[in-house]
Amino acid sequence: MQHQLSSGLTIDADAIAFLHDGHARNYYLRAEGPTRLLWQGEVITGHDQSRHPHGFSAPLGMPNSFSTAGAWHAVTDQMLIDRGLVAETTVHWCYESGVVLKAKYLNNLRLGGTLVLMTFDECLITGPNGEVLFDPAWGEFDLAVAQ
Repeated sequence: MQHQLSSGLTIDADAIAFLHDGHARNYYLRAEGPTRLLWQGEVITGHDQSRHPHGFSAPLGMPNSFSTAGAWHAVTDQMLIDRGLVAETTVHWCYESGVVLKAKYLNNLRLGGTLVLMTFDECLITGPNGEVLFDPAWGEFDLAVAQ
């Protein structure tokens, strides 16, 4: 099964589901089983099933600290730096949905000039009710940026 995000990144997995709020708005994506991340039909180097053997997940939307950008595709490298995103810094992001991401920022990946992934370590993501959506013990977290 494949699902293309607003950034153009495509997720290819056995199953893809969404968590949604009481108004049927999707706020979190979950891909189950071995997962590949694709750009323009090709596997992104380093993001094949060996990197994501058990699945892939990502909060949808933008953290409140980036809301002035309007959309992820408008976020420049300078905007990342202005918001303190330099290697090894800890971020604490809250999303409108109530999802919270707290992690150490490592790097990002732009393809065709588009920001598509951000990689974090020591990442904890909790849902609107405090449920753990990603645990730091699971390793690095690749955030697919998407609306």
